[in-house]
Amino acid sequence: MTNSRHYGARRRRAAGRMRGLARRGVLIIAAAAPPALAASASAQDAARLAAGEAAWDKAGCIQCHGASGEGGAGAEFPAGPSLRTTRLDRASLAETIACGLPGTPMPAWLDGAYTERPCYGFPLGPAPDGADGVVLTPVLSDADIQALVDYLMAKFIGK
Repeated sequence: MTNSRHYGARRRRAAGRMRGLARRGVLIIAAAAPPALAASASAQDAARLAAGEAAWDKAGCIQCHGASGEGGAGAEFPAGPSLRTTRLDRASLAETIACGLPGTPMPAWLDGAYTERPCYGFPLGPAPDGADGVVLTPVLSDADIQALVDYLMAKFIGK
């Protein structure tokens, strides 16, 4: 091996070791975060979940999905599906809450759904056919819906 090839191989190995150390260093730094920083993040999470619960109450989600999000057949409020067993991902859940679900009793909760914010790829304008009953009383902002999704993910979905 010539000196230049040997030097290149050593340099690549050293760079790999440095990346490994950097990864471990980031973990060490993250693990050693000051307690005040961790408490601040925890307080933000608690505030976000409280905002999500407030949105849950404001929209009256309990009326269809039940107190524990169980919904579905045999639950205390069988009109809505179970949030515990839903297969919707975060984005689909937010879209469903914001825009309702045409052809079902799920209303649109986002203020401006369809008219100011496109839903399900429809252009801005009136709700599409089959969604007339979906747009009832929009009472949530986009921030409310995002907090509600956080709340659902933490408290109901997959639980």
